Amino acid sequence: MKVIKPAPDHEMPRGVVGGAEISEATAGARDIYLGRFRVEPSARSRPHYHASCESAVYMLSGALEVQWGDELEHTTSLVAGDMVYVPPQETHVLHNRSADEPAEYVVARNAATEDSVEVPWAG
Repeated sequence: MKVIKPAPDHEMPRGVVGGAEISEATAGARDIYLGRFRVEPSARSRPHYHASCESAVYMLSGALEVQWGDELEHTTSLVAGDMVYVPPQETHVLHNRSADEPAEYVVARNAATEDSVEVPWAG
């Protein structure tokens, strides 16, 4: 067993803010990743997908507008308490439209490493 304590916030490659995580690097995990993330007020992630893992998201606070699909043709809104399934290679963008409230969420993946791939064409 390994306890992971809150860690200093840091920017993730896809443009969101990360904190503590359970991963191969932090806990020696082999087949699971769990992380807490935040999108700052009025910020958005860069278009990206996760190459070879499924993701499950639980919204903790705030709200996000999510665009997804090959051409980012789909849009939905997420609020605290919502859960989302994201299949591998599903391009998506997270946008916090609030001017003053961050959006926080937890992500679980069936891979022990972060495998985010930016999608420049969708920028």
